[in-house]
Amino acid sequence: MVGFELVERLAALDELWRYDVTVVGEEPYPAYDRVRLTEWLDHRDTGRLALAGPGWGDALGVRVVTGTRVVSVDRDRKLVRTGDGGETAYDRLVLATGSAPFVPPIEGADHDGVFVYRTLDDLLRLRRRAERVRRAVVVGGGLLGLEAADALRRLGLDVVVVEAASRLMSRQIDAKASARLETRVRETGIRTVTGAHVRRIEPRGDRLTVTIDGGEGSLDAGVVVMAAGVRPRDELARDAGLAVAPGAGGIVVDDELRTTDPAIHAIGECASHAGVAYGLAAPGLRMAETLADILAGRRGRFRGYTPAVRLRLMGVDVWSLGDQEQQGSRVTWSGGGAYRQVTMRGRRMVAASAVGPWDDLGFTQDLIRRGRAVAPWVLHRFFRTGSFEDPTARRPVAEWPASAMVCNCLEITRGALSAARAAGCATVDELVERTGASRVCGSCRPRLAELAGTGPVAAAHRWREGLLFAALVAALLVLLIAAGTPFPLAGRLRESLVWDVLYRESWWRQATGYSALACALIGTLGYSVRKHWPRAQRGSLAAWQMAHGAVGALALLVLVAHTGMRLGSGFNRVLLITYLAAAALGSVAAVGLEHRHARLTSWLHLLAVWPLPALLFIHILSAYLF
Repeated sequence: MVGFELVERLAALDELWRYDVTVVGEEPYPAYDRVRLTEWLDHRDTGRLALAGPGWGDALGVRVVTGTRVVSVDRDRKLVRTGDGGETAYDRLVLATGSAPFVPPIEGADHDGVFVYRTLDDLLRLRRRAERVRRAVVVGGGLLGLEAADALRRLGLDVVVVEAASRLMSRQIDAKASARLETRVRETGIRTVTGAHVRRIEPRGDRLTVTIDGGEGSLDAGVVVMAAGVRPRDELARDAGLAVAPGAGGIVVDDELRTTDPAIHAIGECASHAGVAYGLAAPGLRMAETLADILAGRRGRFRGYTPAVRLRLMGVDVWSLGDQEQQGSRVTWSGGGAYRQVTMRGRRMVAASAVGPWDDLGFTQDLIRRGRAVAPWVLHRFFRTGSFEDPTARRPVAEWPASAMVCNCLEITRGALSAARAAGCATVDELVERTGASRVCGSCRPRLAELAGTGPVAAAHRWREGLLFAALVAALLVLLIAAGTPFPLAGRLRESLVWDVLYRESWWRQATGYSALACALIGTLGYSVRKHWPRAQRGSLAAWQMAHGAVGALALLVLVAHTGMRLGSGFNRVLLITYLAAAALGSVAAVGLEHRHARLTSWLHLLAVWPLPALLFIHILSAYLF
């Protein structure tokens, strides 16, 4: 998957002309979706998992070699050698060898009837075996083990899961979530044995006897599946003298995904970045995107990945976000058949887990990924309702903040998807191709459909045009007031100009001043109330944004009439400059609403607005008193 993504990304960047590309894979198939591998047991259609169709390489001008394993790397001569005796030279070598299933040192683990769960061929052999047996034992109660157990259950087998830890998915979720998960697993008919180790596997005719400790004694099975985790396939790198991480292994890479040999990169599950070998598809795809940028001569850095692990079992989602081993205080909520837990270090969230639905999961992942502080009242809301956003204030995806996560697995934001829409992606498939969203677990596809539809997102774009026009008018008025020529006033009353009476009469100054103040209050308070008060959720937020910008532009027009485009002096100058700065930054925030720095420009706009109430109060007070 990761090697395929690298070539696809280079093709999307129109940069394949830089290199003569050869892709070598030991499996006989072109790239396929390993994340959805279990689905194959239901439909048994290899084509539905295929990422690269027939002739994929020819269409891109890429040489694709399948069914051949690379057996060694000659770094001095810059050659790779394959098992069929072939040699291929390289200027840049990318190792994307993935992971291999970990098989514990169990006596009899090499008998017929014992399988691993990693490739299409593994599943093909497993299905054939399952057709003539009735019972299965799965060794491992983690993410992969439970997925394998559910697949075997759907094949009609009685399944027992044996987990060495004291609970299921112990590395991803806490004890309460694990207990709920175990209840759900047992409801499906799958037995679980936790806190037990498999000691021996012995053949008994067509059956296998699995001996375990922990009080169960032995289990009869027709098939045993080893799903005790994976290990990085770093043997090529080890043999070539590249640095490999101690312990669990993994090819050591830097932020540019280079190994200790600058001509060799490593991406995906075989790589260890900053001491972490992820063992997940999503960070591997992110690495592929980063490396494609680097190979294309662009600036690219891999800064790590906030893990987002999802298991769907009989329609129930289990989520694990962030590093569950982080220390901190834990806040939990349960209700409506769901359980949610977050880990806080000070005011910052470092991890979260959930069993059951969680509508604002993307917002939660964004809090973890960005290390944003969580306000005490927001955390209290989670404690009461299980949500960080008010459950009565659900908004269409098109109205989410630009930084909000839509695709949790690949950390793709609403802003990135809206930018793809603006660039011409009109369908779900085009959004997927452009951004990669939904390529891992697919749970975000309904949100992509909403963004690609004719409903909320179309309305948002229609109002967006109005907002941009208002922002342009406001920006021009700011420039006019700041740099334009002030209206002249006659030096003597008997030589007065037409508008002199307006600026020498108190009633005009009061009328225009209070009009400008009213515009500012209506525009600011109305938008804030619509955004944050659940009972005021009327109309689309995009329409309110447009109205906010229009009222801001109107306030500037009234300000021209109030000041005659004079900045004044002393305190009045400070007030007017602050007002103009707020308007200018508001225009910038409106233009950048879809982009990655939208939050920064919005906050700068707010920072300029906050002093205005006090400054206006002092201005009005001084006008009447002095």
